[in-house]
Amino acid sequence: MDLNEELLSLREKNRVLSEENKELDKHQELLSERIKKLEEEIQRLKEENQKLSLILFGFKPPKKEQSESLNNVSKPEPKKRGPPIGHKGTSRKKPDRVDRTFVLKQDTCPYCNGEISELEQSHERYMEDIVPLFLFVTRYIIKHGYCKHCGKIVYPEVPEVIDNCHFGLNFMLYITYLRYVMNLPENKIATLLNDIYDARVSEGTIVAYLKRAAKIFGSEYERIKSQMKELNCQYDDTGQRVNGENKWLWVFISNEVVLYHTSKSRSKKVVVEILGKDYNGVTVQDFYPSYDKAPGMKQKCWSHLIRDAKEIVERKKPPPDAKEFHEELQEIYKDAKDSEKKLSTDEERRITYDAFVERLNKFASMDWKDKDVKRLAKRVLKYSHQLFTFILMPGIEPTNNRSERALRQCVVQEKISGCHRTVEGAKNRDILMSVIGTMNLQGKNILDDGKEYVRKALT
Repeated sequence: MDLNEELLSLREKNRVLSEENKELDKHQELLSERIKKLEEEIQRLKEENQKLSLILFGFKPPKKEQSESLNNVSKPEPKKRGPPIGHKGTSRKKPDRVDRTFVLKQDTCPYCNGEISELEQSHERYMEDIVPLFLFVTRYIIKHGYCKHCGKIVYPEVPEVIDNCHFGLNFMLYITYLRYVMNLPENKIATLLNDIYDARVSEGTIVAYLKRAAKIFGSEYERIKSQMKELNCQYDDTGQRVNGENKWLWVFISNEVVLYHTSKSRSKKVVVEILGKDYNGVTVQDFYPSYDKAPGMKQKCWSHLIRDAKEIVERKKPPPDAKEFHEELQEIYKDAKDSEKKLSTDEERRITYDAFVERLNKFASMDWKDKDVKRLAKRVLKYSHQLFTFILMPGIEPTNNRSERALRQCVVQEKISGCHRTVEGAKNRDILMSVIGTMNLQGKNILDDGKEYVRKALT
């Protein structure tokens, strides 16, 4: 090959390489542009995710990104205070009773002191106020008499007097109301009575009258306990301190009556003691193992089960299958409640019950990975037949929320007043709380309806 041919060959190669280089440059430019667009899209999605996290969950972005991203996040506007737009306003209704009436006239003009010519026009205004209270003192002059037949000196009984007590029936019921409905401790009750009524009572006086109230209502407590044996009910317990020792406060609640009971034990023996070993009603309770062998047909509490599943979901690092377990459990519960409302015959209830038990067992038998989810699934399998009793038995609630609320009142009292210093004090609380709770269920109250009971007890 001569020099000219070699030169031509090199030029051709150079041309080909130049074209290839241009193609590569063009391709690289396209790739760079594509990468830039993807990076912009990634940044946009990050910012959008942070906005949604802040709005929905209050999640904070990583510290490195906070200074850059928070400036671009639009914070949700604070909710406007007051009633929503279009809300129809309401005011206190006109009183049904008027205790006194004043007619007000203007004698002279308040602007120029001129003479007033009275018009037929007028308007009314009502004012409700609290009347200053005072201690009402009654003196009984008790006439003695001599019986000509037996020679004895006799005199009439004083009405509505409690033994030889100085204070009367209303006083006793009022302090019972303040102690066990309003949750005031004894020293605060004494302060209230002294400040408002000038009653001049001590904390010891309050304690003494509460003891008398418990003694008077003791037979009613026993009647409630006897009636509970014949009813479907819920029960629950909570720890408490009595005279420095650990005790258990139990509550049994039906649609008609409430019973509080303090015991050293948390075992099924307490259930047997209250309901009887031959009890054949339906009880609603949580998953405490000691309840398993207690008498009666059982409905286990769905709220406890769903609450435990939710706690796993709300961990900082929840297991992957926790959310699915929680949501499916909620869906089964909701479907069961909706289905129960449509049932009318025993056969329909049995078929629906069997279907939901099968569905729940199938769900719980899935291959769950997390150990805590497995633990709950195992509980579901163990109690699946006791989770749908409310389908079989009309009127049975699927949760024991009512018994928990009944216990909460006593827990609040203990937080305010501290523990009971004597076993007798705890027993008095059980009696009076049972009577008050039962009256509330029956649409009564201790202040009004308690009077009639005490009058009968005193006679």
